[in-house]
Amino acid sequence: MIRITCALGLLFSLALSAGCSVGNWNVCGPQTPRAYCDKKTYDALANPPSQRDSWAAGKADASQLGAAWVACGGMANGNVGIDQQGGNGPETVQRLTRKNDDVQRCMMQKGYRYTGTCSGDIASRFPACQSR
Repeated sequence: MIRITCALGLLFSLALSAGCSVGNWNVCGPQTPRAYCDKKTYDALANPPSQRDSWAAGKADASQLGAAWVACGGMANGNVGIDQQGGNGPETVQRLTRKNDDVQRCMMQKGYRYTGTCSGDIASRFPACQSR
């Protein structure tokens, strides 16, 4: 019985770490048919918020936020991207990290406040999280 419980616990942990979550008591992931997921969980997986949506400033509206994001080097779709010259090697990851950090610093200089999460190994190193 303990062996089955451990196996189920391991399987559940792997499913969650693979970008899946539990909705309607079924494993709900990017490849799961919508019928197996509750609406909130499916929408969060299928339509994740853009990085731009994690910023706010006083009375700035969505168009002002979008304009500031693009002026800081972000993409019009609300994310940060680079030209992937040479694939997905370590140099590309470093360039993308630097670009993301530059966009965050620029947004802070423009008076925007980061409202996203700072938990986890990656997010805790964001310039916006370091300044909190």
